[in-house]
Formats: sequence, C-alpha cells, structure tokens
Amino acid sequence: MIKLDIFASIFYGVVQGLTEFLPISSSGHNVLLSRLFNIKPLTLSFDIFAHLGSLVAILFFFYKNFDNEKDNLLDKSMTLKIIFLSWIPILVIGYFFRDFFDGRARDLEIVSASFVVSGIFISLHLFKQYKLKFTQVILLMAIFQILAAFPGISRSGITIAIGLLLGLDPRKAVIISFLMSIPVILLASSYDLYSILVNSKEIDNLFNITISFLFSFLFSFLGIKLMIVISKNYHFKWFSIYNILIGIIVLFGLLNGFYLS
Repeated sequence: MIKLDIFASIFYGVVQGLTEFLPISSSGHNVLLSRLFNIKPLTLSFDIFAHLGSLVAILFFFYKNFDNEKDNLLDKSMTLKIIFLSWIPILVIGYFFRDFFDGRARDLEIVSASFVVSGIFISLHLFKQYKLKFTQVILLMAIFQILAAFPGISRSGITIAIGLLLGLDPRKAVIISFLMSIPVILLASSYDLYSILVNSKEIDNLFNITISFLFSFLFSFLGIKLMIVISKNYHFKWFSIYNILIGIIVLFGLLNGFYLS
C-alpha cells in the first residue's frame, strides 16, 4: 500500500480540489481512487488541510469577484441568509449520523449507488422545471445538501440540480452552491480539528500536508473557474452521464466479483 508521502499528498490535493466544486463527489472519488491505486486512506489531519485548501480557494474567489456577482447573489442580507441556512441541515446530520457516514456509507456498494443517484438528480431539470420563491429554493437546496453526506453524491451537484429544477438560471445556481460550500467545509474541518485536539492525535508530517493544502487550493480554484464557464454553456448533462456511468461500472464490477482492496 502506498504511504501518505509526497505523491499521495499531491494526489489527494488534486482530487479534493478538482472534485469539490465540480458536480462530481470529492469524497466518493477519494474512496474509489484510493482503493484503485491502493493508496493509504486519508488521515484526519490530511483531510482537514485538503478541505481547508478548498475553503481558502472559494473565499479568495468571492473576495476577488463579489462585486461582479451581485446580480447572482441579490444583496448582502440574502447572501447571509443563504450561508446561515446552509449550516442547519449539516449540523443535524453531522450530530446524529456522523459515525454511519464515516463508516458503513463508505462501502463500495453504497458509494456506487450514490454516484448513480447523484447523476439522476443532476439530470432532472432537463425534463421539467418548477418555479418557487427564491427563499423556498434556497431552503430546499440546503435541505437536499444533506444527501451529500453519502460519499458518491456530489454536494455541488445536488445543490445546483435542485436550483436548476426549481427555476434558477445556471449561473445563479452555481454561485449559490459556492456560497453554501463555505459553512459546510468550515464546519466539517472545525469538527475534525476538534477531534484531533480532544483525542490528542498528532498532526501528520507538516511538509506533506502543506503540499496537499497547496494543490487542493490551486485545483479548487481551477474547479471554480471551470464551473463558471460551464454555467455559461449549460453543459451539466455531461456530469449526469459521468456520475451514472461511474456508479454503474463500479456496481457491475462488484456483481462480477471484482473488489477494490
């Protein structure tokens, strides 16, 4: 098994960065790729720093582009409401079901099925769209974000899909999904950091986790920019196809006796 050395640090940083904001599950890809390439699973400190790279990237994006996105964010009051509503479902699911999502939910059968579910959700807006009040759309996006606790279901994918299904234009759905990622990543990282401090766990090699952080930041920012371009061209259906294919391929492999170690 490949240890968490520089290669693994770069690997996890790149995977975390690219998949955090694209409609493809970062946790699902980490599970599949770490088993496929036989790389040691992420330790808690690696997970924290990789996610912090994504958090810094999205904060940097809004710092540089907030004025340009005013039309998509409405006003600062609504922006704060979006961020506040994003906390509530994650707090509930994290408090009551964290052990399940850190354990059983990472089984390949569940991960592969979750990829399929994610792909189906992303495709729903292609068949029918509904119109709700903006605050109702935000609330439903926040609630459905709970599903992203399953590795394989993309947080950005599920929130963007609900936004599109309920009548948001693609750019606004993407920007709101970005906003919702801030409290989610911050809350998860804070909890994991608290766990390290309470359980007196050691931080891994500082150089390696710094490498992971930097690559996560760079590729997260790249993923953000890609999503902005995608929102202009409305090419979300390809992510639906991608997720469904990944899920079916893994399920097919499991049914035919092929197991990732």
